[in-house]
Amino acid sequence: MRRIFHGEASGAVMEITELPQWQFQIAMLIGLITFTMVWARGMRRYTPIQDLSQAYKALIIGFIGGAVLASALDIWVFRRMYEDLAQDALYLVEMGVLLLLAGWAEGALCVYLCSRSERKVTSAATTTGYAFGIGSAAMTTAVAAVRIFDPALASIGSDVHGFGVDTIVVSILIGVAAGFTFAPLGSAQGALVRHKIRFTPLVITGAGRAAVRLCIYLAVLVSPVALGFGLALALWLDARANNRWLPSSLTPLQLRVERRIIKNRNLGHSDNEEE
Repeated sequence: MRRIFHGEASGAVMEITELPQWQFQIAMLIGLITFTMVWARGMRRYTPIQDLSQAYKALIIGFIGGAVLASALDIWVFRRMYEDLAQDALYLVEMGVLLLLAGWAEGALCVYLCSRSERKVTSAATTTGYAFGIGSAAMTTAVAAVRIFDPALASIGSDVHGFGVDTIVVSILIGVAAGFTFAPLGSAQGALVRHKIRFTPLVITGAGRAAVRLCIYLAVLVSPVALGFGLALALWLDARANNRWLPSSLTPLQLRVERRIIKNRNLGHSDNEEE
């Protein structure tokens, strides 16, 4: 019987399996694939027409902060969930509170970075938030991949465990779920920072980050089916980011520059076809 509140301390302790170096490197590579995939999807349009200096800084901070937060949650949440499942119990309320606090802390850092970037470069807050989310998602994915490659997960009945094609595919899906939620949530915060709205988006996006992380942990520890909510949310948020939040950062001048670039590109294609 699985419960949602802690009744007594768990007797099981998670034994950490030391992965071969090449498996660890593949896990890190999956994190980098997440970064490349989400950046290409969201930021490619803005690279030639916007000053992305603040976004690059936020990306680095996202990598560092994401690594620290992912490591902390690995100890405070993931391992405790593992130990609870080993005792046939899952205390979602306590784990959910920790994930919420982590999501709000990450959201607060995102608000600070977006506000700071907007003061330095006009209309930079949205892309800054997006880039910060990319860095955090990449590190979350890499740590999750390391965990899912651990064959010890078989002892608690996880549907996927150990290194193999199935766990690589699930790790990439984790990257999709994390990347296309964390980055759009950051862009939403950035878009609203430009209108001096900070607190409400922080609360909502923090809850969103917490929900996605919970889906990821359940996907690793129980079944990849748990990723369904995260992937559905990612599809919706990605559409919102690319159709609403990110374009809202473009100034009239930048839109004219973009139209000129597209026009010149089309003229170049026409000349090549005539030749």
